[in-house]
Amino acid sequence: MATASCEGEGGCTESENMIGTLGNLPDPVVHHIVSFLAITDLTRFGCVSKKCRELYLSGPSLNFDEFSLANTSSCYKRMKLLRSLDKFLIHRGENKIHQFYIRWVPPENFDHETPCFCGCNEKSRTMAWLHYAVRCNVEVLDLAISIFENETPLAFPCCIFLCESLRSLSVDMNCKIQTPSFTFFSSLTCLELTNVKIEEESFFKWISQSCKCIEVLYLEDVYGIKNINIESSSLKSLYFEYTYNQTSICHLNISGEKLDSITIVWVFDSPSNKSFNVSAPNLKSFYWVGNLMSHSYMKELVGLEEVGFYLEEDEIDHVLDDIGTSHKRSFLVIKEDAMKELYKRGISPTSFGNICYLRMHIGSFVNDLVPSMVFLFGAMTNLSTLYIKSTPPLYDLGSNTSGFNMRYWEQQNLGFIYKLKEVTIELSNGSNGMELARYVLEHAQCLEKMVVVYLPHQCDIVKRMLDRSKMISSGIVVFKENRCKRKLV
Repeated sequence: MATASCEGEGGCTESENMIGTLGNLPDPVVHHIVSFLAITDLTRFGCVSKKCRELYLSGPSLNFDEFSLANTSSCYKRMKLLRSLDKFLIHRGENKIHQFYIRWVPPENFDHETPCFCGCNEKSRTMAWLHYAVRCNVEVLDLAISIFENETPLAFPCCIFLCESLRSLSVDMNCKIQTPSFTFFSSLTCLELTNVKIEEESFFKWISQSCKCIEVLYLEDVYGIKNINIESSSLKSLYFEYTYNQTSICHLNISGEKLDSITIVWVFDSPSNKSFNVSAPNLKSFYWVGNLMSHSYMKELVGLEEVGFYLEEDEIDHVLDDIGTSHKRSFLVIKEDAMKELYKRGISPTSFGNICYLRMHIGSFVNDLVPSMVFLFGAMTNLSTLYIKSTPPLYDLGSNTSGFNMRYWEQQNLGFIYKLKEVTIELSNGSNGMELARYVLEHAQCLEKMVVVYLPHQCDIVKRMLDRSKMISSGIVVFKENRCKRKLV
C-alpha cells in the first residue's frame, strides 16, 4: 500500500493544519470520519503523525475495498498488497472491530484458465482475516469475495457463526456452509447469504432455534438443498431470490408471528413440484416476482397493506383475485403480452382500483398496444405512480407508433389521471409515447415529478413537443437520454 509523508513543499504546513483540526475532536468522532476511507487512504492518514498512527491502528471500522490497479494488476502487486494488509493487522493487534468490510475480486484481466501463483495465498489470507475478525469481536461483517468463482466451494469457517459479538453477517462468495452447533445461541439480527451452498437443510432449523434475535434474513441464489423451512419468533423481514438452474429448491415454508415484510423472486420451469406456505398473522407487505403458483394462502393474509405481483400472459388466472383485494396499497408490474390478454378477454377486476403503483414493460408504443393500455388505466382509479419501461427493437422504424394523439387520450375520460403524482415514461420511436406524456403533463393536477427518457436522436423533437405542456404542469419535469443498448428483435 502507498504511504504518505510530510516531505515536500508545503506538506508539513498542510498536515499540521489537519492534525490541529483533528486534535480538537474526540477519538470516536475521528474514528467515524476516517471509517469512510478505504484501507489504502487510511494508511496514508496513519503516516502523517504519531497521533494519526494511533487513530489508524485503533479504528473500529475496516474497509478492505477500492484497491486500485496499481495494487492489483499483477500477481506480484497483489501479493505485495496482501503482505501490507497482514502487516497492518499485526500492528493493529486485537483492538475491537465494529465493522469489517472485505471486497476481494480478481484483477480485470484475470484468466480463470491460467494458473496463478497467488491464488492459494489469497485463499489462506482471506480466510485468516475472518478468523482475525472473530478474535477482535467483530459486530458487522460484510464479505464480497469472488476469487473462487470457478472452483469447488470453499468451506466457510464455522467460527463466524459462533462469534458471540456478531450482529450482522453478509456473505457473497463461492463457499459451502455447514450447520453450526445447536448449543450456541447466536446474537445475529441480520443474515444475508448470496451464491452460497447450504450443505444441510438443518441449517435453517439452526436459524429457527438458535438465532433468537434475527430480524432480517436475505437469501439470494443459495443452493444445495431442496427444502427451506423457517419458523422464527423474531424474524421481521424475509427476502428470497432463486434463479439457479442447478439443484432446484422445491418447497419454501415460512412461519413467523413478527414477520411484516416478505419478498419472493422465484423462477422455475414448472410449478408442479413447487410449494410455498406462509404463516404470518402480522404481515403487512408481500411481493412476488417470477413464476406463479396457487396463491390460496393469500386468503389468510387479511392484514396486508401492500401487495405486489409481476404479471405475465400465462399467469393472469393465478393472480388476478389476489391483486388489490382488501389491501390499502397494491403494486403491479405487468408485461405487454399480459396487457393485451386482459384487453382481449375484457378482464377489468374491480380490485385494480386499489393499485397505487403500476410498472409496464413494453417493447414500443405501437398502435395496437395503446387500447390495451387505456383499458388497464380505466380500472386504476387510485394510481399514484406510473412507470412505463420501453425496450424498442434495434430496427424499430416507428412506422406504426404514431396513431394516437393527445385528443384521443382526452376523449377516454380516464379517472386515473387525477391522482397521479410520479410518472416515468421511456419513449420509443414515433409520437404515441410523446402524446401520452403531453396528456399527463397537461391533465395530471397532482403531478409532482415526471421523467421523460428519450432515444438519442429524439432530443430536440421531444423537448420541442413537450415545451408547452411542461409550462402548464406544476410538477418537476426531467429529461434523460436513454443510453441502454437496444435489442435486435
